[in-house]
Amino acid sequence: MSNILLITYGFPPDVGGAELVAYDYATNLAKLGHNISVVCRQHKSKSVQFNNFKVMEIPNLFGEKLWMLNLYIFFRKLNYEQYDHIILNQSNVSSVISRVLKEKDFNKCIPIVQGFEVEWFYKNKRIVSNIFNNYIFQLGKYHRKTLLKARKIVSVSNAHKNKVLKAAKLDFLDFKVQVVYTGIDKQVFHREFSSYRKDNSLEKRHLLFSVSRIVKMKGYEHMLAIFKQLVIEDPLFYWIIAGDGPYLSELKKNVKEANLSNYITFLGNVNRESLNRFYSIADCFWLLSDYDECLPLVYLEAQACGTPAIGRNKGGVVETIIDNKTGFLVNSDEECLDILLHRKYEQLKSEDLKSFTDKFDKIEAARLLIS
Repeated sequence: MSNILLITYGFPPDVGGAELVAYDYATNLAKLGHNISVVCRQHKSKSVQFNNFKVMEIPNLFGEKLWMLNLYIFFRKLNYEQYDHIILNQSNVSSVISRVLKEKDFNKCIPIVQGFEVEWFYKNKRIVSNIFNNYIFQLGKYHRKTLLKARKIVSVSNAHKNKVLKAAKLDFLDFKVQVVYTGIDKQVFHREFSSYRKDNSLEKRHLLFSVSRIVKMKGYEHMLAIFKQLVIEDPLFYWIIAGDGPYLSELKKNVKEANLSNYITFLGNVNRESLNRFYSIADCFWLLSDYDECLPLVYLEAQACGTPAIGRNKGGVVETIIDNKTGFLVNSDEECLDILLHRKYEQLKSEDLKSFTDKFDKIEAARLLIS
């Protein structure tokens, strides 16, 4: 049994991929019998209490815009000697804590690379952001220092590992990086019977499903154009979209202007524990994200529920789908349209989806993290 400190900027009730990774690791490391302490930013709403681990919140003394100072003051007060492992879950955490750790503490550190390290620190194309991040606060310099001195580095995918090492000019650290695929919760994501089709008179429709934060870069503009053409060719297609975000109102407006309101349902935010219901009723999951995704779990969740997935052939997406076996990796919108129009996803075998997603286990991921 180890004493483990997990430091993350965001944590539930915050919503996001990195927040979910932090929560899952804290939960599953606790299940393995370790003593877990979580450090995260202070939430605006009432803090959530967790039964299996302790949460220490970083006071918002100087406001959210000066988050770096909030972290720095708090990190200086922590006693790192009492912990066997120090997990650094987000890049801003790795950048700030590097200023306060002693040499012996670095030997306990396991930074997880999984987000916008490259876009923020190493290839920041936004002039003002780059000046603040890398010239005034030197976040890139200190993030790099953490990677150099840490006991090991964990990446959520091979694609993201290669991207970060190349941008940071740390290719020589390849030996030190362990790829640990974030697992999916098999107790939540599995095939489940639902009367949703019948209740909504969708029994004869070809159901597509998407879930994400609704931002333009997730590919919804392209997907809507594809779907519009799809319905012209085959009006039995129907699209269900779950999620919320800044692009939602514009997307709804575009749907209405395209006269597709009778072919699309917006669910809004859906509790993660309820998502398998919609994955299970769908004929195909699709999300054509334009981001250079690290390891997007939604494709895996869909496949674990027996539903083939379609994603772009780029970034970490390529490690979540076996092309032409558990789903499709597409290089163009035209290719995606062809797959959907000819319903090629119906040719895939459910046993292949299950055997592939069985490899992504949360408990095993937690074991590997601190190995």
